[in-house]
Amino acid sequence: MNYWKGFLIAVVFDLAWVMGSPSLVTGPEPPLLDAGAFVMPTTPEDAQLNEAGRLEDSMMVHLQSHGDDVAAMVNLARMYVAHGWYDAAIGPLARAVRLDPERRSAWSLLDRSLKMTGKAQITDTELTQRAQKFEEAVEMWGHGC
Repeated sequence: MNYWKGFLIAVVFDLAWVMGSPSLVTGPEPPLLDAGAFVMPTTPEDAQLNEAGRLEDSMMVHLQSHGDDVAAMVNLARMYVAHGWYDAAIGPLARAVRLDPERRSAWSLLDRSLKMTGKAQITDTELTQRAQKFEEAVEMWGHGC
């Protein structure tokens, strides 16, 4: 019985040595990277997306403290439309036309965005829901994970 215990202990030590031995590692050592020296290659499209993200972030932060700024909502929607994000533009435009139903530019951009998403029309209920979802998104901006 003592022989098997000793043998088992020897096997465990041998495995630990073989698995954890730095002298048995094959291949070149990985290069040490300086965190500041690593730069991801970017394309012009990446730069545009980064700029759009910064613009969206600043507009949403602005709307958190100025929730009735219709011009900012229309500008945010214009940025979405410029990038082809027509469905995303519907929320701020729905909120904008709810706050200022006389603003022709908001209605025009809303019609264009709806056509580009494949919808011919939007009901008042859908418009109200989109406006509420956008308002909730503005409130939650920056509080996500």
